[in-house]
Amino acid sequence: MFVPFLKRLAVLTIVAHISFFAYIALGSLYVKWANPSMSMFMCVRSHFDLNNVITPKFIPKESIPNDLQTAIVGLDDPSFKTHIGYSQKSAPNTKTISQKVARTMFLFPHNNNLGSYLETLAAVEMECILDKNRILELYLNYSEWGDNIYGVGEAADYYYKKDIHNLSRRQKLKLASVLAKPLEVDPSTYDKNKIVEARFNLLNKLMD
Repeated sequence: MFVPFLKRLAVLTIVAHISFFAYIALGSLYVKWANPSMSMFMCVRSHFDLNNVITPKFIPKESIPNDLQTAIVGLDDPSFKTHIGYSQKSAPNTKTISQKVARTMFLFPHNNNLGSYLETLAAVEMECILDKNRILELYLNYSEWGDNIYGVGEAADYYYKKDIHNLSRRQKLKLASVLAKPLEVDPSTYDKNKIVEARFNLLNKLMD
C-alpha cells in the first residue's frame, strides 16, 4: 500500500510542478509585453474586491530618476544584475528583486517555506523570459508602498503630492527606505522603525 501511495504522490508532484511552470511561463510572457492594471498580490490584498484596487500609475523605467533606481536596487538587491533569480549571497530570509516580482505578479502573500520555494522557482523561470530591465520596471511599478499604494509613481503622488521627477534627494531616499516595511511606516515616520531608519542612514551616507 505504501509504495503505490508514493508513486501517486510522485506523479501528483510532477504534474503540479509542470502546471506551475506553465502558469509562470504564460504570466511572464504576458507581462513581457503588457502592463496589467493589477497584480495577483494586489487582488489578494484587496480580498478580491477589485473595485477598491487603485491601478498603479505606470512609469517606464527610463523615465524613473536614475538615483532613485540606484537607491532601491542598492538596498533591496545589490547583486540584482548578476544573479539568476535568487542569490546565495543574500542574508537569510532576504528576497531578491526577482523573487519579489514573482510573488507580486503571480503568487499570494505568504510567510512559509512552500511559498518561498514556489517564489524561487518562479523567479528563476521568469528571468529566462524577461530581461533585467523589465523585471526592475515591474518592481518599481507594482511594489507595495503602503495600504493600497502600489508603484513608485503612486507613492510619490500620495506621500508628497509631486510628480516623481520633482522629488528632492531626501524624499527619494525615504521612498527607497520605507519599501522594506511599507505597511508599518511611511516617509514621514520612517525613523519609527530601526530597519527602515538604518536603510535611510546607509543610503544617505553612500549617496552623499
